[in-house]
Amino acid sequence: MKKIFILTLSLLFFVSCGTASPKSEDGAAAAKTQESSGFSINLEKVDGGMFSFEDIRGKKHLVAAFWATWCEPCKQELKKLAEIYPAFSDSVEFVGISTDTEEMIDKVNEFAAEAALPFPILVDPSGNTVGSIIPGGDSVPYLMIVDKNGEVVSRHSGYNPGDEEALKRELEALLSR
Repeated sequence: MKKIFILTLSLLFFVSCGTASPKSEDGAAAAKTQESSGFSINLEKVDGGMFSFEDIRGKKHLVAAFWATWCEPCKQELKKLAEIYPAFSDSVEFVGISTDTEEMIDKVNEFAAEAALPFPILVDPSGNTVGSIIPGGDSVPYLMIVDKNGEVVSRHSGYNPGDEEALKRELEALLSR
C-alpha cells in the first residue's frame, strides 16, 4: 500500500511538472515540454528507490528506452544498449522504462536480472507517465535522447538490429557539442 501511495505522489508530481510533447520522430526538430524547465521524469526503480531526471540535470544526457516484457524487439534493444552503455556511462545515463502493468513487475525484474542490465529499470504500472510521453501512449519499443539541459533531441520508434550503431553515432555527436 505504501508503494502505491508513493507511486501516486510521484506521478502527481510528474504531471504537475509538465510532459514532453512529440514534434518529430526523426529528431530533426527537438520536442519541448509544456513547462519551460524542459523534460522531467520521476519513476520508481524496479529494484527499489526512485529515479528522477532532476538528479542528473546539467550533469548527464539521458537515453530512455521504453519497453515491455512481451515485446521481443524491446528486449533485443535493451541488451544492445547494455553493450554500448560502458562507452557512454560517464556522460550519458541510460534507463529502461517498462510499460508493463503492476501485475508484471516480477517479470520486469526477472528480465532485468537475467539480461544483467547495467542501468536502472524504471516502472510505470499506471501508464500515466509513459502515456504522456510516447505518441499513442504505449507503442514500444520507443527511445528518446534527452540532453543534460532537459531538451528532447531525438525520438526513435521501433527497433531493428543494428539501430544501436546509429544511436552510438548520435550520442557521439551530442557529446561533441
